[in-house]
Amino acid sequence: MYVTHRSYKGYQGHTKLSPPEPNYSGDWGDFVAFTHHLRRLASERGVDLLFVDTGDLHDGNGLSDAFPTVPSSSPNFAYAVNGHVSDQVFALADYDILTIGNHELYNFSVAKDVYEDFVPRWHGRYLTSNVNISLSDSPGSIPRSRPIGQLYTRFQTPHQNLTIQSYGILFDFRLAAQGISVQSPEEMVHEPWFQASLNQTHIDAFVIAGHMPVTGHKGWEAVHSAIRAKWPTTPILMLAGHTHVRDCRMLDRSSMVLESGRYLETIGFMSISNVRDASPTLFRRYIDANPRNYAFHANLTSVKQLSTARGRYVRAVMDAVALAWDLPHLYGIVPQDYFLDRYPAHANHSLLALLTRQILPEVVRPAHPRHTSHPTLLLINSGSQRFDVLAGPFTKNDQYITSPFRDNFLFISNVPWRVAKTLVHGLNKRGATHNEQPAQHAAQGAVDSIFHRYLGRQWLSYWTNRFQSQDTSTSQSAQATTSGRPEQARRLEEFLAQLEARDSQHTLLRNEASLGYVTIDDCPGIGDDTQHTPISYSPMQPDYVAANPDPEPEQDETLVDVVFVDFILKPIVALLNAGDKQRTYSVDQAEQWGNVSTQWLYPLYAEQAWMPDDLTQAWSELDFSATLHGYPALSKFDTHSEDPYETVRGARAESAPLVFQ
Repeated sequence: MYVTHRSYKGYQGHTKLSPPEPNYSGDWGDFVAFTHHLRRLASERGVDLLFVDTGDLHDGNGLSDAFPTVPSSSPNFAYAVNGHVSDQVFALADYDILTIGNHELYNFSVAKDVYEDFVPRWHGRYLTSNVNISLSDSPGSIPRSRPIGQLYTRFQTPHQNLTIQSYGILFDFRLAAQGISVQSPEEMVHEPWFQASLNQTHIDAFVIAGHMPVTGHKGWEAVHSAIRAKWPTTPILMLAGHTHVRDCRMLDRSSMVLESGRYLETIGFMSISNVRDASPTLFRRYIDANPRNYAFHANLTSVKQLSTARGRYVRAVMDAVALAWDLPHLYGIVPQDYFLDRYPAHANHSLLALLTRQILPEVVRPAHPRHTSHPTLLLINSGSQRFDVLAGPFTKNDQYITSPFRDNFLFISNVPWRVAKTLVHGLNKRGATHNEQPAQHAAQGAVDSIFHRYLGRQWLSYWTNRFQSQDTSTSQSAQATTSGRPEQARRLEEFLAQLEARDSQHTLLRNEASLGYVTIDDCPGIGDDTQHTPISYSPMQPDYVAANPDPEPEQDETLVDVVFVDFILKPIVALLNAGDKQRTYSVDQAEQWGNVSTQWLYPLYAEQAWMPDDLTQAWSELDFSATLHGYPALSKFDTHSEDPYETVRGARAESAPLVFQ
């Protein structure tokens, strides 16, 4: 039996040329075609195949977030909900088991839409064992709590006639909207219905869709222990989510839990053979989500064979929605890559450096006429930036991917510079998780920190191992430099310093495998399907950054306006009161700073800084950049296409360098 699940929000695929984006160039139409071919292949081989989704279908993508405003008098007003349309696109795929994620629960209207419109599409296969919604059965009646989906399900597989029992479980999420309740997994397993569900005469395997991290979460242990109390040897196959990482561990010889990353970058694959034997064999792979990998694993001889009628229909639907919502609208062409965490925050390729040196001063500062007569300090949290800004077209869809949150800017006037200049340090000392952020920001900040640690572990482990293997004459445990550090650590630090000093990492890595994930997990064997060199990572990323007044005040008593995103109003006020004993600050003193939000930072900047006078020349430069990265030149294809970028996408799908283990 095979179990496959995927990560979320990448409906239209990763469309940039900068590595490792081409690894993830498959869109939802490609994935739907892949599921068709894989089911056909499984049928031919007489094995059973299940597709599982572990939630979070909302936020961070134009198809879910960019729905147009609909007047309340319109019959379509009920459907003007975040994710309603993208859920319908998602439902064009053929899934066997699904569960909910936390992103479906921040807004009650979204959760209600999932319950009323999305869940019925799956005919009992959408499982929420510990998530309830309160709704009235009739107008005026008292709301009644009921599961959003089914508590659990049992079914027989078509080829081997295996009896499968499945649950859908969310971690102990406490930030849901009013009217949504989430029971902790530890409490859920003691519920009478759950205990009764285990009193079956026969179960060949448990398959659990859980929006919970693989590592460091007690929910999996609780579910595993409860099942093992009555089914001591039956295989338990657990598909995880939430923390955006590739991760795996074995809870016992017949139990595996697997998480498959983020943003439709990875297809997580788990298989189990000899299901009914005392010693089944479990296996896992992390598959880069691109057409060539899909074709390879579907046993096709060419990427061109991947296409199916349903896959083309899915792509046509997405294109139609994108055009209707103006998602391809071009704001500008980004001249270089700007990364969230590959370089220190002060480096030229850092997105935070772009934000503080150019975007905040040139977009936010002029948003209020006070800037002409009052010095302004601008503050923003780095967690508001959700993805890299990469060279190439910057569209309306990119706007939702890079900066999806809708946070307005406020200001408190006439703050002494001696107090104002300490604010960014004070915020960073408190940390992002201690700044009373709204639910979605706080939860996302925790996920981001886990993902960043994951990247850093890959980067350091890979290069440490490389240096150790190249220096067999030096003992890791005994040899040290005069500073007392192991020789390998010194060499690694020198390498990192050398890398950060360069404008590009490509020269150093030109002889290595293509960039991508190099996963370190706790399951046996190699997990990554494709050999990669890890993406560089710098831990020097502050939680908050600032754009100082220009010019900076020379006197500490100079009065400045402190401008900041609205969700950090309370910690800003607290820090001001702690630093200024001559004045009392309150949240009531904050005023609106112009009419700009975090979601419009990049569109406004792109229109004034990144829109080239000559688009033809700009496409030519993009073509040259692509060839430097090893992709075919546009001159080999149809350079007269109405959409040159679509030509690039088709070319790289055929040419991305991949090595299968």
